[in-house]
Amino acid sequence: MTKLLEKPEELRVTTNIEGTPLNITRNGKAERVTRIYRQWHVPEQLWAQELLKNYFRVRTSKGLICDIYRDVTSNLWYLSKIYD
Repeated sequence: MTKLLEKPEELRVTTNIEGTPLNITRNGKAERVTRIYRQWHVPEQLWAQELLKNYFRVRTSKGLICDIYRDVTSNLWYLSKIYD
C-alpha cells in the first residue's frame, strides 16, 4: 500500500556534490539512504513561473521506502509518498 501525503512534509537532506541524497532527517531522526531506486525531474508551471522538482525514490537504513523531492527554486526537500 502506498501513502501519498496530503501535504508534503519538509525534510532535512544531506547530499553529495552531485545533489544525490545521502541522509534524510525526519522528525529529528536521521536515516542513511541505502538505495536509490529511481530519479526523475518534474517541471511545473505556476502562473508565469516555472518550477522544477527533482524526485528520488529511496530506501533508508531503517527500511523506509519513499519518494522525496527537492524544490529547485527554494532548495528545500520534501517527503511526498511512503511505500509499505
